[in-house]
Amino acid sequence: MPSNLSRMLDLSNPRYWRQNAQMAIRDVYDAIIELVTNADDRYVHLEQQGLLKHKGRIEIEVERRRREAPSVVRVRDFADGMTIDVMENKLAKVGHRVSGMADGVPVRGAYSRGAKDIAWLGGVTFESVAGDLRYHRCEISARGFFTPQKPSSMAEEDHRTALGIPEGTGTVVTLLVEASAARVPRHDKMKEDLSRLLAIRDILCSPNRVVILRDPNREGREDVIAFTHLHGEKKVSERFTVPGYGGAEAKLVIRRSRGRLQDRRPKFRDGGILVKSKHAIHEATLFDAELERDPHAEWFFGRLTCPYIDALLNEYDERLEAGSPTIASNPLPVVDPVRRAGLDRGHPFTKALFAEALKRLRPLVEKERRREENTRARIESEKTRKRLRALERAATRFMTEHMEERETSKDPNDAARDSVFREQGYSIQPPFTQLLLGHSKLFWLNVNREAFPEFSAGDTVQIVCATSEISATPRVCSLEAHPGHESTLQCRWKVKGEKATKATAVRACIGQISAESTLEVLAEEKDKYAHVAELCFDRKQYSVRAGGRRRIMLLAPCPSLISEPTRVTLECSDGSFTVSGPRVLTPKLHLGVAVCTLHASTKQQDRQATLKATAMGQERSAKLISSAPAGASIKIELKDKDLGNQRYQWQGNVIVIAARHPSLRRYLGPPDSFPGQEEKHFRVLLAEIVADAVSNRILATRAEENPEEYADADWDAYYADYSKLMTQFLPAAHGTQVPSP
Repeated sequence: MPSNLSRMLDLSNPRYWRQNAQMAIRDVYDAIIELVTNADDRYVHLEQQGLLKHKGRIEIEVERRRREAPSVVRVRDFADGMTIDVMENKLAKVGHRVSGMADGVPVRGAYSRGAKDIAWLGGVTFESVAGDLRYHRCEISARGFFTPQKPSSMAEEDHRTALGIPEGTGTVVTLLVEASAARVPRHDKMKEDLSRLLAIRDILCSPNRVVILRDPNREGREDVIAFTHLHGEKKVSERFTVPGYGGAEAKLVIRRSRGRLQDRRPKFRDGGILVKSKHAIHEATLFDAELERDPHAEWFFGRLTCPYIDALLNEYDERLEAGSPTIASNPLPVVDPVRRAGLDRGHPFTKALFAEALKRLRPLVEKERRREENTRARIESEKTRKRLRALERAATRFMTEHMEERETSKDPNDAARDSVFREQGYSIQPPFTQLLLGHSKLFWLNVNREAFPEFSAGDTVQIVCATSEISATPRVCSLEAHPGHESTLQCRWKVKGEKATKATAVRACIGQISAESTLEVLAEEKDKYAHVAELCFDRKQYSVRAGGRRRIMLLAPCPSLISEPTRVTLECSDGSFTVSGPRVLTPKLHLGVAVCTLHASTKQQDRQATLKATAMGQERSAKLISSAPAGASIKIELKDKDLGNQRYQWQGNVIVIAARHPSLRRYLGPPDSFPGQEEKHFRVLLAEIVADAVSNRILATRAEENPEEYADADWDAYYADYSKLMTQFLPAAHGTQVPSP
């Protein structure tokens, strides 16, 4: 209970508001969503009262400006307008329940934030001709300061002309968009994107609304924005009750599209199931992280409508305002307050609702999987499958040999070998790392399902940076099923070095888990080697997986010890290890070190050796330990599908080859049996495609893991590495498809 000394936290600092606003409004589309749905909410109010005598017209004007001048976005409606008192009540306060949802009106607004949050982009002005026919105006600056203006005695003709409201009432919201805050797409791109914008889809489909996009810089450039309905066969149309929530009813409709719906950008997604309360669309989802990655789920779209979502929001807010404790069935807002993640995956209602929807969706996806497998079985003849298996073995062997062996702590798919994970039930990786200024690295959290049964796929993890010297993307991520361990959940994010620092940290927080990794941000690559004062290996011990190879670096100070290329003498105590590479320390003056890059490999596991290096009278040693082979084998699938411009697509460790790509279709022939698959032309092309896929994957992985090595590389240098890999692998790939006579 509050004491006599208690008082509300002081939240008046503009920095606090701006940080929250930036989380909610990431681009100009987020701002347009807020303004268009606010206008629609106002029309809904008038419809509820029987006062709307015309279609609700919403006009969006986008004035693009060059160079540093901010662009202008105006949204105009012809509803009942706002007096300055209403503006004070609705726009000068954050978080108040003023939308009408608390009174049962079917509107989107719930948090009284959106119209204010957009101001951080550059400032926003609200102008209205209200029911009193006077002109009312207020501003919210980019720093969050509200400035009202005394209303005029009557809206003059010049006011109406400037506003574009020649008669009656209405509101114009003018938003400045600074170039540094957000990019404003060109008119045609914005027209296309708005027509697919998820949050306003029902507004675009409503016969009682008209949404216009106008470019004031070009006379006559005006378009009606409409959503093009998807067509598909209805597979589910069912009402069900949500377990544990008496009176909570939802309606689920699922359709199978005529083609795959592969665009999964959250704001513009066609596929997935729309989740809607009374009036607001919250997200499109497939309810489960595994289905989100499953290509067999790409056929389905639909709608899950549950008005009870609004009831839960109202109940939570009422308890909060009354100072009452939360209850187990509604412990937090069921909708993400910044509307980034839709429904909160940690809320028990979301879990119960989505579990019921999954019972209806999963069987459809499994049926689609079986249908496609049967189709694939018809595509691949027995001889083709035999040749593909040979190509799979060759590709797996080549990738194993050419992918640099990484530390256990650098492999997000290797949770089983992490001792911290086994002891604690969770671990963050890497636990410590050095990061170059301006570069990013992948981090991940592994969670043991058995140790933490309260967590499930979809639960959100907060990523917190200890200082401003680093930034994390995203700041909120979801747990997903681990790709290699059934009993493990995982989430991944990237951390970028923003400013040099000796020590900072990033934390991943969910429930009672708070896992921290320590980082050092280096101003330049040279700082990585500041510790090198004598001949040394970059590590004291190297783990080498059987069948793979491990990079080893020998370092020496330059020019104090090594000033010109210098030979290195190597000795290995166990002949089962092979150490390859030029045995020369090469000066890197810009880094202050001389470097000798070697590679260790072995075909045997559970072996140990001492590797000894001698140069310039100094001798150093490191330990080599061999371990079990790594990684899943590569699979190759020839499928009767069209991937657009892509001939193939990586799906995990599977290379899916599109039989309907023009370059393959001409050789394969009719799709009933694809008779051309036995011809040499097609088999050679297949080898070329797989070689391209494997070489690109190896090169992309190298660039991601060692960005500093490719930071200054131009296209010619990058392509030279690619060509080298292709030259090395193509003979083996061709040999599996067209054996030598």
